[in-house]
Amino acid sequence: MTGDAECHNNGLESSASGGSTPLSPSWRLLLFTFVLLTCSGSGVVTQFPMPLGHQQLEMKSEIHELISKYCRLDYEGARLDAASWPKIEPLVWWKSNPDYTRIDVISLYAVDTEPSSSHGRYTVTVQYQLLGSYDFTAGYSRQAPGSVEDVNYIVRETNGEWRISDADNYFPHPSRPAMLKWLSDKIGTAQDEIAKTLYQDALHKLQAQPTTPFAK
Repeated sequence: MTGDAECHNNGLESSASGGSTPLSPSWRLLLFTFVLLTCSGSGVVTQFPMPLGHQQLEMKSEIHELISKYCRLDYEGARLDAASWPKIEPLVWWKSNPDYTRIDVISLYAVDTEPSSSHGRYTVTVQYQLLGSYDFTAGYSRQAPGSVEDVNYIVRETNGEWRISDADNYFPHPSRPAMLKWLSDKIGTAQDEIAKTLYQDALHKLQAQPTTPFAK
């Protein structure tokens, strides 16, 4: 600080000793700033690191987009079609499409926009509006109007990549059109008469069922 003051004083004294017109206050301020920066040997460098809150918002947005993409593929019937596994594989840490004994047919789904975090993992809740469920041994049964199912999905990061690592259950959640297509395909390829009867019964029930979750 002493060196800065000396540079300032010397600059003002040299201006005054030359017999020139005294500087106005505004010019003195400009001269003082110039001398101070020159004597310090460097300019003022300001860094603006990204706020932590902004980073968290970006991370939550990325996780929400990940779950939304998974749910969209599931809604379109990707979990029911083995050929669609390559679409889902980049979104999950599972090595293969998990086995399932039940299919929950839905009309709508909603992905929570506020995932909760714990020990480096995020939990995202998805709420499904249920139309019915197909059990591989009991067949199809309608759910009561307005029935909902909450499923928690766990998302974790490895080597900078976020994927789904776990869930409350691994049942597919296809839309009504996707489920109708699956049932039609199963009827056409079924070799077991009992299974074929279950598929046919489920197809008829789902076709006759109203498409809105609150219809009676």
